[in-house]
Amino acid sequence: MPHRPHRPTRSLAAGLIGVVALLGVAACGNSTEETTTTAAPASTTTTPPNNEEATKIFDEQIQQELQTVGCYRGNIDGILGPASDEAILEFQRAEGLSADGELGPKTEAALKSAVAAGKKVCTPSSSTTTTPKTSTTKPNTTLAPNDAPCTATALLKGLPSEGEKITRFVCAGGWAAGSLDNGSKFILKAQNGAWYAPAQDPCGSASAGLDPAILEAGCGG
Repeated sequence: MPHRPHRPTRSLAAGLIGVVALLGVAACGNSTEETTTTAAPASTTTTPPNNEEATKIFDEQIQQELQTVGCYRGNIDGILGPASDEAILEFQRAEGLSADGELGPKTEAALKSAVAAGKKVCTPSSSTTTTPKTSTTKPNTTLAPNDAPCTATALLKGLPSEGEKITRFVCAGGWAAGSLDNGSKFILKAQNGAWYAPAQDPCGSASAGLDPAILEAGCGG
């Protein structure tokens, strides 16, 4: 029988080449997947700072606004005292706000809104001798130990001399500051529900940490 030369099987060689090609593609695929996979970007949303402590300012302009809405019946003289505090209380009661006598953000916003609308909030029939519009309003009795009412009446009790008259005051962060009718300035600190003169002069080295509004009202020129 004649001898036939040996020839490699083409199908086997092609199969080996196909396997090698598939392994190469798989390796490239894994490499591509690993290098292109990225982590989700971290959220950049930040929580806004909690700024619940609002600066409360009372001056002649507020007195004028209270008169415009019919709640203050005295003279616009810039002298702040019990009559001005009572006008705030009357306005709060008539508007159904928390009646604490303080000019907080809600009270001030409601007052300015009433002035802009030309609304007469208080009338002779809504004076304090009658039943308040809402029975749920009552004086603030939930003060923290180091808080004190931000009213002219409360501040007058903390001033060192009797007979002084306040023309402007600011409350912020447990402190109060303002001006007197003689041109002098004052700074008081809240403690145990009342106002006291601080042991150290806040306008000097002890001013660190005080609200800028307090420093401006009590120390500014």
